[in-house]
Amino acid sequence: MPAFVPWAYILQENKRQVTPERKFLSGELSTSGFMTKYSNMVNIIKIGFLFPYSSIHPNMSRDIIDGFYAAIPKQHKGSFQFFPEFIDQGKRELVKTAINKLVSFHNVDIISGFISYKSIPDIIPVIQQRNKIGFFFDMGEYLPPVFTLPVDLFSNSFLIWQMEYALGNWSQATYKGKGAMLMSVYDAGYHMHSAFWQGAISAGAKEIDMHVIPYNPDQKSILPMLPSFLEKIEKSNVDYLHVLFCGEEAIDFYRAFKESSLYGRIPLIVSPHMASDEIISRTNNLDIKCFSASGWNYYSTSVHNQSFKKVYESATGKKATLFAVMGYESGLAFLNVLPELQRNDKETALSFFRNGTVTGPRGIRNFRLDAKLNLPEIEIEKITFQPLNPLKIIIEQGKAMPYNDSVFSDIHNLCVSGWENPYLCV
Repeated sequence: MPAFVPWAYILQENKRQVTPERKFLSGELSTSGFMTKYSNMVNIIKIGFLFPYSSIHPNMSRDIIDGFYAAIPKQHKGSFQFFPEFIDQGKRELVKTAINKLVSFHNVDIISGFISYKSIPDIIPVIQQRNKIGFFFDMGEYLPPVFTLPVDLFSNSFLIWQMEYALGNWSQATYKGKGAMLMSVYDAGYHMHSAFWQGAISAGAKEIDMHVIPYNPDQKSILPMLPSFLEKIEKSNVDYLHVLFCGEEAIDFYRAFKESSLYGRIPLIVSPHMASDEIISRTNNLDIKCFSASGWNYYSTSVHNQSFKKVYESATGKKATLFAVMGYESGLAFLNVLPELQRNDKETALSFFRNGTVTGPRGIRNFRLDAKLNLPEIEIEKITFQPLNPLKIIIEQGKAMPYNDSVFSDIHNLCVSGWENPYLCV
């Protein structure tokens, strides 16, 4: 979006209105009076956006920004300007360097972007020292911090950890007995599998088998290693299998599972990413049946979802994605505080981000990172792979995890290190 709106454009758009420009040109308004009114009118909110590389979702950042603008009425679109800053795979040092550039060189008002919670310690000092607002995006691979943050930070998350908790709860309640988890070393480096386990515990689970495929730099694919793991799982006689893989590894798993003796014999529960259109569209000829959880249903007939899709898809010519959803919800939030941001009333804007909500394609959302979040709407889906389009049937409403310090601490303690890069940014 342009940082400067030409006078000619303003005059053309407002030629039937008594505007400050017309008063100035007719001599009714002094130069100083006009400049005061004009500067207030075109006060641009500058948003520095940290965007990482993702081979899995290369358009994630573009979709977030397009979704943001889809929530902003035409007359206000020019009130926001994004300053993208590439952070490669989102490691902490790169994030820190990018933030300092956005603040020192571009003097942005808002620090935003797609990051990992592991970067929070590097973000907090900048927020404190430069009096900026921090509003970020993530997939929800990590739970929010258990410690109290010294500054306000806000985030719009896809909340995968909540979906994993709901899947664990549903799987154990449905199949009883003992389950197993199979995952890559990459997926094991986040909180998702621990959230699944806590969900299973909440439904009465006493134990679960965990299998992690090790990283082997000499092998480009996990496909050769999968048969031995699947054979081990078969011999253990577990009652259900939950798997977490992303990108090409998810494709490899589905192919190996179809060829294994477990195919058709054990309930298969897959991570939300493995149930995404991007993955299933490449494996839809395998005739696999599985279960997963969804935090946003593209085909939902809710008024808010239909309105979002209509605006976004007509504006961009693209099919709406979960990243566009997160951008749209955030755009609704920023629209609520646009007047306050334009007159530099940060405290009132912060008050809304702390306590306010918006209603969008995923229902009611709030953005406070270190407070009790609204429980998300989660759906348990039965998925059937078929040649043209997968068949997804909602079979139950999932149970989200209530904000619970003891459970949160348990999950954090099970993953004390973890990857610095945001999930799917590989």
